[in-house]
Amino acid sequence: MHLNTGIDLVLSLAVYQLPKPNYLIMSRSLFLLLAGVYGILLFVAMLFATESALQSYGVATADLNHVSIMQFLGLSTGALSVPLLLNRNAPNSHTLRTLLLAQGGYILGGVVLGFYHVYVLHVPSSSFFLADTLFRLVLGLGFIYFHTRESELARSESSVLV
Repeated sequence: MHLNTGIDLVLSLAVYQLPKPNYLIMSRSLFLLLAGVYGILLFVAMLFATESALQSYGVATADLNHVSIMQFLGLSTGALSVPLLLNRNAPNSHTLRTLLLAQGGYILGGVVLGFYHVYVLHVPSSSFFLADTLFRLVLGLGFIYFHTRESELARSESSVLV
């Protein structure tokens, strides 16, 4: 019994000394880089390969109305992605937290609206739409996570200063 307790103690100390796995934690900088690159890729596809992008989302015949709306949304997506790339290494600030919250709201609002259109209004869809929407859901939740984390850090730093 004494030997067993000694082995348990050694194993528990060895496990305690193991480095914590940081590979599961994504930095805000990396998250903003990935989100910004994703947005720029969408911008390029929506603006320059509009008909192919529409077909991948389930639009059978792309008319001028579809193309013009898709290009406008592509331009908007690109414009909203640039601040992510430019501010990915910015220090925690009210402006950065506002950007994170706005992006999260924009993306999650689009997810809700997309599901509403497809499952309530029965707008044509595709498996690509579903995969992209689930990816956007994760992306939107990531923005909310980083907004919450940065806000808590700002509160804790301001309480230390007081």
